Amino acid sequence: MKMPVVYIIVLNYNGIGWLTTCLTTLLGTAYSNFKVLLVDNGSTDGSADFVQTTFPQVEIVQNHFNLGFSKGNNVGIERALSAGADYVVLLNPDTKVVSNWLAKIIEAGEAEPSIGVLGAVQYCYESDELNTWTKAAAARHLDMLETPNAQPAWIVMDWVEGSCFAVKREVFQRVGYLDPLYFSFYEEIDFCRRAACAGYQTALVTNSRIHHHRGGIWAARGNQQRDYLCDRGQFIYSLTDPRRSLLGNLKWWLLTFSTKLKDSLSPPDFNRLANIALIQIFLIANLLAVYSKWRREQLLLQ
Repeated sequence: MKMPVVYIIVLNYNGIGWLTTCLTTLLGTAYSNFKVLLVDNGSTDGSADFVQTTFPQVEIVQNHFNLGFSKGNNVGIERALSAGADYVVLLNPDTKVVSNWLAKIIEAGEAEPSIGVLGAVQYCYESDELNTWTKAAAARHLDMLETPNAQPAWIVMDWVEGSCFAVKREVFQRVGYLDPLYFSFYEEIDFCRRAACAGYQTALVTNSRIHHHRGGIWAARGNQQRDYLCDRGQFIYSLTDPRRSLLGNLKWWLLTFSTKLKDSLSPPDFNRLANIALIQIFLIANLLAVYSKWRREQLLLQ
């Protein structure tokens, strides 16, 4: 039986310090039909030249500036699908993989046609302890995940983290790529919601394991920008649920707004308050795009 063609996209922005470990373990993956594509998002630290010299088997696409997580990965997704990929996997540079991680993902995806999006169980970067995302997202399954050869082979989830995000070709063709309204944060949650609306399940593959630093690629950019983009993503997500009415989404926007405002006032956090104000300006400026997204994605509902 022919093994599915898998393209693994590593989106990089000034992450040269992570790339040796990431790509070395990635190229040691125990799966015979995969290719690695580095999408460099306008790095200024020599990342692309380093990879070209040190890992010549890695294909490189260079964006002229930082397009963000959604648009940057979309460049790679487009390249992968045009090259015939059956699966596209997004993988953060601050990760290192266990050799059979990909084989387990493909095994689960091929076994269950209804699964459209898959993710790996995540360890801390320097140990085999489950990391904070896994502990939060799969809290009800931790005892099982901490045992070797965990069963069942996958767990149905609402979403899996974009740091290891495997998607079948047909899902992209059905629901589109990552939404460029999200520069970074919430885009993978949004994508899983769209996939669910189209009838696909999202699964955490219990015996696919990676190590993930979490936040490593944000170390040089500061928490304020990260908090702004995360909050902005949450507002967009709240306003565009195709399963709710327009009024229902407005109610969720109000709940999100009031909760964040309350958190920012006690004690006063003026940076956070400024972020909330800037986000509302962004939403007003992009009101048509937000409304169009909601209307468009209602067509996916099954």
